[in-house]
Amino acid sequence: MRFGLATQLTLALAAILAAGVAMTTALSVNMFERTFADVLTSRFEFVLNDLRQRIETQMDLGLALPVLQGVPEELEEYLKADEQLLSIEVFDETGITLFSTDPSFVGDLVAEEWILAWRASRGQEVWSDLQRDARVVGVSMRDNLGRNVGSIALRYSGDFIDDSVAAQGARLLIIGVAVVLGMAPFSIFGAMLLLRRLRDDLQKLRESVDDVTERRWDGKALGSMESRHPEFAVFAAATLAAHHTIDQAIGEIRRLDEEEAV
Repeated sequence: MRFGLATQLTLALAAILAAGVAMTTALSVNMFERTFADVLTSRFEFVLNDLRQRIETQMDLGLALPVLQGVPEELEEYLKADEQLLSIEVFDETGITLFSTDPSFVGDLVAEEWILAWRASRGQEVWSDLQRDARVVGVSMRDNLGRNVGSIALRYSGDFIDDSVAAQGARLLIIGVAVVLGMAPFSIFGAMLLLRRLRDDLQKLRESVDDVTERRWDGKALGSMESRHPEFAVFAAATLAAHHTIDQAIGEIRRLDEEEAV
């Protein structure tokens, strides 16, 4: 099946438009994921800083971290206030969990990745880790002498980010498809409008070539090309003149052959 020039151009424009929309959608989803993750992290950093301030205030009174009172209750309050939180834990410099919203974790060592992330970012105060089903944000704690005595770690759901990104991606995909489908009629109309003169020229050119092939000096299409494309008219005239000269030469050769035969 052969398509006309307007159809071919429309298909090319539609393909370019679809590719552009797909690329824009992918970049937008990626940007949304990073921005959304940064917003959540900032929110949880605020929670952690508030907790750290409360705990460090008690340590400033000369109390050691393991013997602080009321910390489990405070952790539980923060956990209940945000449904995206999975757990909050406080561990000392050796990695032993001192307080946790899950009492079964108390006395256990936290994940080695947490300790490594915490120690690697002590100068930055905030550290983070990525688990298979959750994300972790933590802040370091210091006593009244400025010594690192442990950290608070907050785990929040990774599925929440994934689901939000998937929902946003679906919305952007629907918008992209609507844009492509909505622009398709305008692309067809625009291609037909822009290529109307070109199509007429090509049609006249084909008819003019037919005139030259049939050696029609007074062809209608050939006559219209004199004003629109004079360079082609000159070429066509030269071609017809060459045909006429060749016909004359052939006729003269035939006449000479007939005279010799006589």
